[in-house]
Amino acid sequence: MQFRNIITESNSLAFGCSHTWGVGVEANETWAYKLEAKNFGIPGCSADLIARIFPDIVKEQKPTTVYVLWPDWTRFEYIQNGQYYQSLPTDANRIHFMEVHTDEWLIINFVKKTEFVRNYCKNNNIEIFDMTLYDLALYIDRADVWPLSKLGHHYSPLWHSWVADIFRHSKNNNILHSLKNE
Repeated sequence: MQFRNIITESNSLAFGCSHTWGVGVEANETWAYKLEAKNFGIPGCSADLIARIFPDIVKEQKPTTVYVLWPDWTRFEYIQNGQYYQSLPTDANRIHFMEVHTDEWLIINFVKKTEFVRNYCKNNNIEIFDMTLYDLALYIDRADVWPLSKLGHHYSPLWHSWVADIFRHSKNNNILHSLKNE
């Protein structure tokens, strides 16, 4: 996996999908960078992938604080021929897996993965501040007009600043988000 880590010394880590990695913005414009957190965002990932790699990264990095901007709950991971795949809207097997995995299953799977990461942090005395894009809508009104990056399908440096501010606010006020799914 290729992480976009330009911060070398930090006791904070950031996890998430392309919104964390920073598709469409420079590495120093991401919300992770603005929080001075090492960026472990992975474009196109699921909560499954974050939960799978999380323990190893945390053991190696030894953070005191973790931030997670969770990927959409409809994403999940599956194994085929011994290899992991992320089920995204562009996945060739998506229709088959959507027929097999109901929305209820997807939500339960998402909750299991987020609870695993939250419990891992709790059991290892690591502060965690996490949210979904839907949680952001409580702070940043009108998601349909959030400023877009130069690529036009991810968000701008201004949006990343807003997200960093929301995470800072959550940390300063010890706010635990509900991890909304819609």
